[in-house]
Amino acid sequence: HSVPPPRSSDLRDGGIGELIENRYYRPSGSLEPFMQCIECSFRITPVQNAKDAVARIEKMTGLKLSESQTRRIMKKMGMSLRKCSSLPSKADPQLQFDFYREEMKHRLEEASRGQRKVFFVDAAHFVLGSFLGMVWCFVRPFIKTSSGRQRYNVLGALDSHSKEIISIKNTGYINALTVCELIEKIRSQYKEDFITLILDNARYQRCRAVMQKAGELNIELLFLPSYSPNLNLIERLWKLVKKRCLSNRYYETFDKFKHAIDRCLENYPMKIRLNLSRCLLSNSSSLRIAKLNARQYIFFPLHGAEVAS
Repeated sequence: HSVPPPRSSDLRDGGIGELIENRYYRPSGSLEPFMQCIECSFRITPVQNAKDAVARIEKMTGLKLSESQTRRIMKKMGMSLRKCSSLPSKADPQLQFDFYREEMKHRLEEASRGQRKVFFVDAAHFVLGSFLGMVWCFVRPFIKTSSGRQRYNVLGALDSHSKEIISIKNTGYINALTVCELIEKIRSQYKEDFITLILDNARYQRCRAVMQKAGELNIELLFLPSYSPNLNLIERLWKLVKKRCLSNRYYETFDKFKHAIDRCLENYPMKIRLNLSRCLLSNSSSLRIAKLNARQYIFFPLHGAEVAS
């Protein structure tokens, strides 16, 4: 469409604003008056697919769109297809916030100044089998899967700032003796430091034997509130390990499966270390509160921590 040239009368009658007015022709769609209502509806109740979106828009406006038109409209509004995440139904956001502010924050600040070592502790149980993920492809690929239920257990302690990981691995079970072994290993590497371990309330961690061993070695145990995996940084590392070395991969033997995990943990790339650093917050004002299912939930933001394998 051609643009009408500016006229001297425009400057005389309307001033500089009239002269520089954008006169390009911009057609307005029939949905334009309803866009704000449609966006509010999708924010409150997301749709699973374009077909559902077509039905919703038709019900709200009386206008029947094609699925391709609807996808373009949703993308224009800033929507994209995202995988849902789980949310512990019993999580207490206020308790998590108070715990972070009163218990975690000053310890992490001391660790950043080199006055203390803080480790996030948790166990991962990797079962030999298929970890299926999404790939860009022309036809659906099929990944071989191993038979059996062999399991490789890793009890890890992730340094809050250096991102070094200290671990105990086995193919049996993680129990109180395994936790005591990890505590001894940490103390043997850091003989003179003040040490705090941040861990969840698993029974084998919050037991007399573990507390006694920690007391003997002068290591502080800081237990997270119940249902708070979002406050344990090492949970992100386990997710990244699965994505980088297990997702869409087939390992013919259990030994090869274990070796892949060991290699990933021992030499995990600097890119993952940097992403984990972004997950760690040392300032409660940066703590994001997301309203999900009408509840507030505190979490370390990903900031790109999910690295494609």
